[in-house]
Amino acid sequence: MLCLIRTMNPVTLSFAQAVLKDAGIESFLFDVNASVLDGSTIIVRKRLMIIDEDEADAKELLEAAGIGNELTEVQKSKPHIKSTFLSDILRLLGLKSK
Repeated sequence: MLCLIRTMNPVTLSFAQAVLKDAGIESFLFDVNASVLDGSTIIVRKRLMIIDEDEADAKELLEAAGIGNELTEVQKSKPHIKSTFLSDILRLLGLKSK
């Protein structure tokens, strides 16, 4: 799975999902409940995820729809690497965890 957009803006997420759905690309929202429990602060942003095979088409569609600036650097999820809350915060701040 790939993360296309990571944001707190529900309008951006809804619009991106609608664009992808119209093109027949299935998308998934991750971290929605965690974001709500966190109080909707910047610490836990919602993620729009797609399957690997749809990456090129999805990026092209979102660029054409005018929200290409919202695209994150696409990274494949790595289930074998355990992420902790502290390491996520350090990565968000641009620091490295030990």
